[in-house]
Amino acid sequence: MSSAISGKMLSGKNILIVEDEAILALDLTFVMEDMGASVIGPCHRLRRALEVLGQGQIDGAILDVDLAGEAVFPLADDLVLRHVPIVFHTGRHNSGELTRRYKGAAVCAKPTQPENVALTLAALIENDMEIAPGSSGH
Repeated sequence: MSSAISGKMLSGKNILIVEDEAILALDLTFVMEDMGASVIGPCHRLRRALEVLGQGQIDGAILDVDLAGEAVFPLADDLVLRHVPIVFHTGRHNSGELTRRYKGAAVCAKPTQPENVALTLAALIENDMEIAPGSSGH
């Protein structure tokens, strides 16, 4: 990642990473930390992700849709209720279906460079912060 891109775009942000592919989870973690984020996880299983959900503020999330055969949708539903920007990082689901179900979410189809996933989430967080107080933006 170039220093012009990395900077500290996500400084002070808590980012939840839910990904069952260990190497990909580590790549995403390193990129997010390079952008200044504090990473929550990575969580490899839905149960663990749901556990950490209540342990502090989450400013954005990167979610693999299929966690070893288990759908991430219960977690995504909870994040939407909390107005947390979400990027779905998946190789198996139709992006149109995901964006219809989760308005305001983004989808990065695998394989996608971790930097692109991170920049997509950073843009969602920035756009969410620009929404007028009192509106959910979703």
